[in-house]
Amino acid sequence: MKSSHYELVQMLKDCSITFRVPIFMFNHNEKMIHHFPDTVHKPPKIFQKKLYSCLRESKHFPFQLQLFEDIYFQYFFIYPIQNNLDQFTFIGMGPYLLQEVEKLKIRKMLILNGMDFSYEEETVEYFSTLSIINREKLESTERLLTSLLPGRSESHSIGQIPSEEILDYRNFKSNHLNAKYSQHLLELNENFNRYFKEGNIKALHEYQQLRKSALFPLGNGDELRSAKNNIITLVSKLTRIAIEEGIAKGEAFSLHDFYINYLESKETLTELIKLESTIVQSYLKVMKQRNQSSHISPLVQRAKSFIYNHLTEEINLKSIADELKVNPNYLSSIFNKDTGTSITKYINEQRMKEAKELLSNTPYTLMEISILLGYNSQSYFTRVFKKQEGISPKEFRQKLQTYS
Repeated sequence: MKSSHYELVQMLKDCSITFRVPIFMFNHNEKMIHHFPDTVHKPPKIFQKKLYSCLRESKHFPFQLQLFEDIYFQYFFIYPIQNNLDQFTFIGMGPYLLQEVEKLKIRKMLILNGMDFSYEEETVEYFSTLSIINREKLESTERLLTSLLPGRSESHSIGQIPSEEILDYRNFKSNHLNAKYSQHLLELNENFNRYFKEGNIKALHEYQQLRKSALFPLGNGDELRSAKNNIITLVSKLTRIAIEEGIAKGEAFSLHDFYINYLESKETLTELIKLESTIVQSYLKVMKQRNQSSHISPLVQRAKSFIYNHLTEEINLKSIADELKVNPNYLSSIFNKDTGTSITKYINEQRMKEAKELLSNTPYTLMEISILLGYNSQSYFTRVFKKQEGISPKEFRQKLQTYS
């Protein structure tokens, strides 16, 4: 039984309510022809370029529900329908967030992507309207959407009248579920998972073997884009496992955000292959340290998590104790006992650790790095860095370049 335009609109509207997410329809000219709910908060203009880029990329996999993740922490589905005139109609669902995006994180995003701070207020307001869901719900939503959208065999009817006026939909054929395009997490085998959870360097060898033999149906035929999509999937996979194994969310997401943003600066496959190994090793180091410090009390773990999440803010012993609702002296004593260092020193060490990472692996200026790490000025950042490391940030970077 074929569906009328009215029925299709009602189905998409119902999906929007059920999944609590905006749903859009675009015609072959990439013009939005429907959106639900009617009160949807449109994204800032800086996001729109990426959206249209994903629409065009999705054409390479018609009739396949595709999950995209962008540099703005958003996840969204696109389903491209191709008619017999080779014209496309797009159904877009999302965006979703997998975690709350705070103001300071938005500021960091704007800096990393060379954007104007004038977008900050609008972006903060926009993110406050988006749904935050877990990965399981995202996958469940995909399965449900897949069962509602039309398959390739139904495309002939779409071409009989303009695609913006009618779309047919039926349940997908069951065998399509096994062949559909997906940008979900890599299914690494049991050996990799076991070694990774142990923080064992053997995990890198296992991953490299999997990488050589596995098929990755990601990207749009562009090898560079496909490689970047593979890395995005890898980072998401490692982040999830790390958190499940007890790594502080702040620490895990800090690595996630850094590498997701940084990989976009790479312009060759050779660079990406090297970065891929670096990413696995970075996460392995975190897992190894976690296994070596498993005796640390839950209170100290919570304090560490808070510090990772607020490195760009003015934080100290009192503010952390207030957040954790404990006495500052008690927190200081437990933290020192479990870690062998004070909270103040630990905060500075973590900031310097991230500063060295940025100086080593990114082209960001000292001013940009000082802002990213929450320092009031570049000069203050330089003084703190020199006191901690013995040389200035500029000298540290020059030393690395000379060594390279």
